[in-house]
Amino acid sequence: MKIKFSLKSAVFTVLMLAWSVVIFLFSAQNGDDSSGVSGKMLAIICEMMNYNPPPDVRSVLTLLLRKGAHMTEFGVLALLWLGVFQSGSGREGWTYRAAFGASSFFAATDEIHQLFVSDRAGRFTDWLIDSSGAIVFLLAGWLIICLIGKIKSHRKGS
Repeated sequence: MKIKFSLKSAVFTVLMLAWSVVIFLFSAQNGDDSSGVSGKMLAIICEMMNYNPPPDVRSVLTLLLRKGAHMTEFGVLALLWLGVFQSGSGREGWTYRAAFGASSFFAATDEIHQLFVSDRAGRFTDWLIDSSGAIVFLLAGWLIICLIGKIKSHRKGS
């Protein structure tokens, strides 16, 4: 396999590395700081929707927000890895698997990292959530690319 280096590849690589640092910094927050960020985000969302949930609903919404953020973080990372791999190679068959593998591996190391952060825990279930975010975003990206391709081919045929 021949990998070509290009400006596009370099840009995706820089973005992927920067996003990895962002994920690492979020994971380095202690439990109180991390919960505080989630609480503030939920408060902003609830205020925008003019909704004041009871405490039991608030705790469920906070959990959903936190896990959704995990999925999004690693979904974006997977798409950036995809950009790195696709811009550096003429073959695309392996790029989605490689992007998923790299993102899932980083998710595993992120959970290990959290074992060493105060009031945080590295959890197998969080790794599954992170990895599922990578799959969902990669699948959505693939579907969008296929849809755009069909629209372009339909316009050429008309």
